[in-house]
Amino acid sequence: MADNIDKKMEKMEKSSYAIAEKELEELKEENDSYANKKISVMIDDYKDELTKKYYDELNKINREYNKSIFDYEMNQKVKINMFKEKLLNNIYLKIDSEIKSFVNSPEYKDYLFKNVSFTLNKFSNKEKCVIYLTENDYYNFGKEIEEKFNSKIEKINNENIGGCIIVNEIEKISIDNTIKTNIELKNRGGKFAE
Repeated sequence: MADNIDKKMEKMEKSSYAIAEKELEELKEENDSYANKKISVMIDDYKDELTKKYYDELNKINREYNKSIFDYEMNQKVKINMFKEKLLNNIYLKIDSEIKSFVNSPEYKDYLFKNVSFTLNKFSNKEKCVIYLTENDYYNFGKEIEEKFNSKIEKINNENIGGCIIVNEIEKISIDNTIKTNIELKNRGGKFAE
């Protein structure tokens, strides 16, 4: 029976670690290439810290298991799930903080202009394109973008974080290259638009 419990524990540990590792890998690629270069060092450090915390917690769980098999079976499953949720929540909070810091940094303007240029270049007919920016970007950079790209500028909700959506009214095509959409695509295993 103890071998069976050890195997279950090992399988549960590997599964929890694999899920946490998979989530970390997906989150590392959530931002576009420019933002990812800036954030990846911080994520790697944070990953190492979380891995150490994970192993510390895992060692604690193993010590408790040796004290009482029954307590482990009943209580440790709950602790592992709570730890996983806390770990993922910490990762999301850290990433959210880093992204918010990035969109308020001087480097963000360069990223935004490259994002708009890249997205606009996907259209063969640029004359009737409307560029949608978050409210913050609209007020901070809207006039400059309108002049540089000779396109109409509109506002979208700040929940899109940054980047742009471009709609070509002639071709009836839109491209959503917002940070929020790119993160959601990455979480589903998709590719960033750039």
